[in-house]
Amino acid sequence: MKNVFVLLAIFALCGSALAQRGPNIRKRIVGTWKLVSSEQTMTDGSTRPYPQYGPNGKGFLMYTHDGYMCATLLNPDRVKWVDPKKPTAEEKVAKAEASNAYCGRYEVDVKQHQLVHLPEVSTIPGYGGTRQVRPYSFDGERLVLSDLEKEIPGVVRWKIVWEKVK
Repeated sequence: MKNVFVLLAIFALCGSALAQRGPNIRKRIVGTWKLVSSEQTMTDGSTRPYPQYGPNGKGFLMYTHDGYMCATLLNPDRVKWVDPKKPTAEEKVAKAEASNAYCGRYEVDVKQHQLVHLPEVSTIPGYGGTRQVRPYSFDGERLVLSDLEKEIPGVVRWKIVWEKVK
């Protein structure tokens, strides 16, 4: 009888491990996610919100069953256009600097814990056709994308936290 309980415990652990693999991860990722926070860790250990999106950043990240994704982030506190029908050049630049959006296919690399975004359209020139690797983890029901920062001086890590829309 003791062996039966040991086998049941092993099967339960294996089932839990399998739930974190392949199709189950894709099933967990598919859907609409709302931005919770975006953060950069500085070389001195302090943190700050992404300057582009500010402390009140808003955004959505969507993954579909058929392998497409779309992300949009913006700073809701950005400069408002005085006349929406005739924005000034400065207002247009401020809008562009306070937002980012891209869409395309995505891949899930379960072994490396990476989501790979393959933008086909983007508000950032040159972003289309690139491979945007997003290491992922889950914190409860939240999806956390985080990695070392390789391009922005003074920043050592970035982290973006998403919560699934229900």
